[in-house]
Amino acid sequence: MKRTGTRTGILLLFCVLLTALQLPVFAEEEPEIDEVVEYIELDGEDDIAFPAEDISGNAVLLSYQSFTPQWGSPYEGQDPTLNYWTLPMDITDEAAVWQVLTQPITVLSGNFKRAERTQITVRAEKSLDSEGVGVVTCETQGVHVLEREKDWSLIECYSSSFHDSKVVNWNVLIQGYVQTKYLKEVKPNQKIGFVIDKLTQRMYIFREGKLFSTLLVSTGLSNARQPYNETRSGEFLLTTRVGDFKSDNMTCRIALRFNSGDLLHEVPYVYSRTDAGYRKQEEALGTRASHGCIRVQRKMTPEGINMQWIYDHHAKNTRLLLWEDWQGRQIPYPADDSKVYYHPGKMEYYHSQETCYCYGKTLKTRLEPIRYGELDTEPYASLTRCPYCAPPLRKAEIDEINELHAVGSDHDPVLTEAREYCPMDGPTFQKTIWKKK
Repeated sequence: MKRTGTRTGILLLFCVLLTALQLPVFAEEEPEIDEVVEYIELDGEDDIAFPAEDISGNAVLLSYQSFTPQWGSPYEGQDPTLNYWTLPMDITDEAAVWQVLTQPITVLSGNFKRAERTQITVRAEKSLDSEGVGVVTCETQGVHVLEREKDWSLIECYSSSFHDSKVVNWNVLIQGYVQTKYLKEVKPNQKIGFVIDKLTQRMYIFREGKLFSTLLVSTGLSNARQPYNETRSGEFLLTTRVGDFKSDNMTCRIALRFNSGDLLHEVPYVYSRTDAGYRKQEEALGTRASHGCIRVQRKMTPEGINMQWIYDHHAKNTRLLLWEDWQGRQIPYPADDSKVYYHPGKMEYYHSQETCYCYGKTLKTRLEPIRYGELDTEPYASLTRCPYCAPPLRKAEIDEINELHAVGSDHDPVLTEAREYCPMDGPTFQKTIWKKK
C-alpha cells in the first residue's frame, strides 16, 4: 500500500518509545517494488512492516483522521494550502471540510461533444506520444495541479479507468502530464456539498457550513473478474440529471452524474421471481455492494434527507468529495457516554436521534436516550441499527472493519484479487507493500 507522514508530536513520541524500548529493526530483502521494507518488532504484538523512510524520518499514524487523499504521493507535504488533497479525512472538522467544499475546483475541459463522458489520458512525459499512466474524466473530475507550465502541466488524481478506457489503472493515485489548455477552474455550489467515505460507507451532507445530515450508501464492490467496479476516489462535481435507468433486473431511480458512467442514485429496486423490491439492496446499505455507482438510501433521515431530497435540491456543480479507505485507516469508537436512542415499546432499533421517520410520517414519537457504552448490555444488546437515521456502528462492527483495514492485514481479498488481476503500477506510480513478517 502507500505511506503517510505524521505530525511532529507523534513523531517525537514514537522516537522516544523506540529509544526507551530499544526495539530492534530488521532489514528484509528488497521485494519486487521500488523501496526496501523494514520491520519493527513490537513487544507482544504482530510484527508490522513499515516503509524504510518512515523508520528514519516519520512515525506512522493509524488514526483515520491523519490520512489525506494525497497519502503515499511523492509530492505529499509540498502543497501548503488546504484543499481536497491535503484535507485530513476527519468529518468532525466541519470548518475545514466546508472550506474545501466551497473553494474553486480545477477540472479538464474542452470542446467535446459528450464532454462529461470524455476522458483525457494522463501522460508519463510532456508528449502525446508518451505512455499513459491513467485517465481523467472531463468537466466533473477535479485534479491537483502540481506544476503549471505554458504547454503542459503536472497533475495528480485518482485514475478513472473504466472497463473500456484507453489506459487500465483502476482507482490508482497517479501523477502525470496533461496539456495546460484543458485546465479550467470552476466555482462549485456555495450552499450544499457532499462527502462520501468509503471506510464508513456514509454520505455526509453539508449545508451552509455545517454537517447537516448523514445517509447510508453503498459504493463499488470489486472482484478479480471486475476490478473496475471500484468506485473511483477523488473530488467531483455533480452535473446533469440522468433520471431513472435500468441495470439488469434493477431499476435505479433519480440518478445524478459525477464521473462518466458512475452515477449517484437511489438504492435500486429489484425485479425477480422470488423477491421484488428494495429489501435486499437496502439491507446492504452501509457496505460495498454496487458496480461502481453510489447507491443512496431512500428512507428519510430525521432532517428529511434522502436521495429524493438530493435530486430535488440538485444544483449543478455541487461538489462531492470521495475518500479512499486506505489500508491503515481506522474508525474510532464513539465516546461511551455519547447518546443513542431507542423505543421502549418496540425493542427493535437503536437510533442516532430522539425522533425518527421509521415510526411514521411525522416525528411525534420521542425516543429514550441511553449511553453508547450500554449498547452491549441487556436489554439493549439485541437492538439493531436503524435503517433511517444512520446511527453509529457497534464496537464489534467497528472492530471488524478496522481489522480488514489494519496495516498488515491479510483480510482484504477484494483489493488483493483486483491487484492480481492486472498491473497496478504506472510509470509514475510507486507502490509500497504493507505486510506481516
